Amino acid sequence: MKFIIFDLDDTLLSGDCEREWITFLTSKGLMNDSSAKLDQFDLDYRKGILDFEEYSTFVQKPIMGLTREELDNLVEEFIQKNIHHLTDNLTEDLLNEASSADKVLIASGSHDFLVKGFADFFKIDSSIGTPVELKNNIFTGQLSGEPTFSDGKVRAVEKWCNSNDIEVKDSISVSYTHLRAHETDSYLVCRLLLE
Repeated sequence: MKFIIFDLDDTLLSGDCEREWITFLTSKGLMNDSSAKLDQFDLDYRKGILDFEEYSTFVQKPIMGLTREELDNLVEEFIQKNIHHLTDNLTEDLLNEASSADKVLIASGSHDFLVKGFADFFKIDSSIGTPVELKNNIFTGQLSGEPTFSDGKVRAVEKWCNSNDIEVKDSISVSYTHLRAHETDSYLVCRLLLE
């Protein structure tokens, strides 16, 4: 069985979906310009000192109080408006590879409502993202589980594999860590790893 695990940001996408999400919400007047704050979060992430609770609260603030349907519609609008600059030839190559697989999973540290939106758009059945809380069909602005980046992503993938009777060791894992750094027009080198 061919089982592929893709990261989302800078792998299937040629950018960061949450940064683009915030830019989209700002353009709709749902947030103030937050470029400097996003830059600081990105710098903290790269230094390994990101306060994920603060970051998650920032990302979720505009969706607090929305219903599932309202958020799904907003995510669909976001994807339709931004897909052209969030995808490229590498995206197409990876999706072609995905079409030959028996199972495909997107595993991302991004919030699950965005990861699922892109999984649906790409027609990939399974996705894992940082879980946001929904109570009585209303988004609370809280997390409902462990963030899915770093070790949390590994644990989430292991749990997903266990519930789907698949061994993680049997997967082909494609992540941004070296993927885009090694691509050329004639040859694509994918480092097979899961962060």
